[in-house]
Amino acid sequence: MAHIVFEQVTKQYDNGFVAVKDLNLDIGEDEFLVLVGPSGCGKTTSLRMLAGLESISQGSIYINGKRVNEMSPRERDIAMVFQSYALYPHMSVFDNMAFSLNLQGTPKEEIQQRVQAAAAQLGIEELLDRKPKQLSGGQRQRVAVGRAIVRNPAAFLMDEPLSNLDAKLRVQARAELSRLHKKLGTTFIYVTHDQVEAMTMGSRIAVMNKGILQQVDTPQNLYEHPNNVFVAGFMGSPAMNFFDATLKPEGEDVFVMAGALRVPVPREERSRYEPHIGQPLIFGIRPEKIYNPEFSPPGINPYEIDATISVIEMMGHEIIVYLSLADGQEFLARVDPRSRYTPGEVVRLSLDCDRFHLFDKDSGHVLA
Repeated sequence: MAHIVFEQVTKQYDNGFVAVKDLNLDIGEDEFLVLVGPSGCGKTTSLRMLAGLESISQGSIYINGKRVNEMSPRERDIAMVFQSYALYPHMSVFDNMAFSLNLQGTPKEEIQQRVQAAAAQLGIEELLDRKPKQLSGGQRQRVAVGRAIVRNPAAFLMDEPLSNLDAKLRVQARAELSRLHKKLGTTFIYVTHDQVEAMTMGSRIAVMNKGILQQVDTPQNLYEHPNNVFVAGFMGSPAMNFFDATLKPEGEDVFVMAGALRVPVPREERSRYEPHIGQPLIFGIRPEKIYNPEFSPPGINPYEIDATISVIEMMGHEIIVYLSLADGQEFLARVDPRSRYTPGEVVRLSLDCDRFHLFDKDSGHVLA
């Protein structure tokens, strides 16, 4: 197991481009940490710096208290699984998995034991004599993971290892990797641009954008308490709805004014928002917090609106509805599949007033 620390780590290339800026991250032993963000956000560069495949411009990386900036990749006691799997096509599955152990001069009997044990963990014992071209995408992914397992590393680094699989296999592989992490009890650091993978696999998630760490937290806290507009919009599918807004006091009440929306602020939250009255804000609410009133769950604090349906996507377990307000603002709702809607229809919906978010428009930060 490895305790890994990024301390003010920056990566700047010769052309001046800063891929990662002042990254501070503490990854505990036995943790499954997911680095997530859009393409070009710096997540893979961070992983490669940890692996020793990219130099560090500034700052330090520590593994179990030891500074590793100048260490070679093989000295860091980590194993990496790449997006391409990088299997040797002329070698059997057994030889691919045993390759690094052979380079280390490991005795043949021990190699046999380690490869057999890893193959048994991954359910690929019957594939050991095959060549990579004889394997499916899911089988190749397991072999790549098995090649890492046989090394008994302190940490596993995985760079989008499921991106080449079809949708069904990705779901299966996510569950397999989660079970493998629990079985091995080793530090996993996993890079993906897919927020569904991040939410379902990570014990904690680090969200990055433009080389800067935005927020680190558990999946549930990231979803329910995003620090800023970027995290709120990136985590969750479909993405959170956003509206330009201001706060307006009326007597003892405060309302969020967002075009055709006039959403009451719960009285217990009023003191939190009063200092921001009159400022330009962003009102955010997730599609799943907008309900068909006929099937609203008990206990919500409803605010009802009328909207016109433009598109309906039937997903089986839910319906994604594209709507517009009287002032033309567009938004999405995830509603109960029993809803009987048709495009062009004007429908009444309920917003849960206890589950919206307000952000400062200039900084993008959530209101404290």
